[in-house]
Amino acid sequence: MLLGPRVREGAQGYNVVTPLIRADGSTVLVDRGFVLKEHVENGALNQARGEVELLGMIRTSQNRNSFTPDNHPEKGQWYWTDVKAMADYAGGEAAGVQPVFVEEIFGESATKCIVYCMLNVNHAQRDTQVKLG
Repeated sequence: MLLGPRVREGAQGYNVVTPLIRADGSTVLVDRGFVLKEHVENGALNQARGEVELLGMIRTSQNRNSFTPDNHPEKGQWYWTDVKAMADYAGGEAAGVQPVFVEEIFGESATKCIVYCMLNVNHAQRDTQVKLG
């Protein structure tokens, strides 16, 4: 699935969303990152084959504003992340596709993100304990 169009550093393109079949046979959707529009148009997209390992963050559906067009799965047009609709389009529960959306994290930012996320989780847990206690 192509999510977009998007612009990154002045270049037009899309975020590529692919299925990841896990060892237990269930499938989740993974945002593999940005790809240039030219690569989409000339068919230069490569999909990983075989066993892969990735680091990512689970994301929820995006909030859509009044300027964002409707998604049209039947035309392959995804303008915003609608996790349930994307999972259903990929086969849904009958095909073992879970409504889980993972944004892959790349390179040095992966280490920074893990630390940041860990700090945020601990902070959120502390806030929850204070509110509940």
